[in-house]
Order: sequence, then structure tokens, then C-alpha cells
Amino acid sequence: MMNEMNDEITVTCRINGGEATLQGDPAGSTVSALRARGLYGVRETCGLGVCGTCTVLLDGEPVSSCILPLYALDGRNVQTVEGAANGEELSDLQKQFIESQAFQCSFCTPGFLASAQALLDQTEGELSWQEVEEGLQGHLCRCGSYEAINEAVRTCSRNRNCTAGCAAS
Repeated sequence: MMNEMNDEITVTCRINGGEATLQGDPAGSTVSALRARGLYGVRETCGLGVCGTCTVLLDGEPVSSCILPLYALDGRNVQTVEGAANGEELSDLQKQFIESQAFQCSFCTPGFLASAQALLDQTEGELSWQEVEEGLQGHLCRCGSYEAINEAVRTCSRNRNCTAGCAAS
């Protein structure tokens, strides 16, 4: 809904499973709107959609929230890294990132987690190194933790039926 007085819109969507109403510039970035709601796991680095740091899941698909305009959220489901956990219980993938030490500074980690979760949700069976690499294309880790990140995702793919978290095998 457009407010002609100040060219702002109101967008209704679901964020991390809960109903949300956002207001702002229709062309304003999703990353800014999410951070304004206190979702600081969504981080912006490049502002061009090329580094993957700001990746969130939009209806289950990874998207760069720095180039996703606010109007595109209307009626959609958004999941950030904060929504990956079940209350205080981390997701299996989050636990495996910790177990595998799949981060150093962790600035890029939320974006990697979002795309890795989408990859796991959209595939079956054990993933190869190449499949994970291709699934996480477009993500930059300035610390160079790619090998540990790939291993964490592959471990989760091997242990898809685990209930108490993924354990390295």
C-alpha cells in the first residue's frame, strides 16, 4: 500500500515465521529494513549483490537482500539466520559450522548458512565437494574458511537424518 504523502509503502510478510509489517521506501533495500527490525545477522558488505554476506531465504530461495527492494517482500516468507534456530536450540547446520570451525571472523557466516540450508533443503543424499562449491557460489569469505565451510555442509548432507545435531563422520 503506497502512502502518497511521503512515497512510503507498507509491506506485510512473514519474517522467521512471524507476521511482520514493514514501512519504507519501496525501492529501499531489504537488508536495511531487516536490520532496522534488529535482525543484525543480516549484514551488508558490497551493496551490489556479489559477496553473499547479506543472503537471506525468500520463500526458501537464497537472495541478496542488499539488492532486494522492500516492495518484493509483500506476501512473502523471509528467513534470516536468527530464524534458523528453534528457540535457543541451534539448527543442525549451525551446530556443524561450530563443530567444523567453519568460520574465523564470522562476518560472512549468516549468508553462507542461508545458502547452505537452501542447498540441503533442495537436494537429497550426500553432497560432493563440487556440489557444495557450486551451491555456495557467489559467497566470499575474506578469511578463507572455504574448506571448513564445505566440510560442514557435506557432513550435514551425510547426516541428514540426525536428530541431535550433525556429528562429524
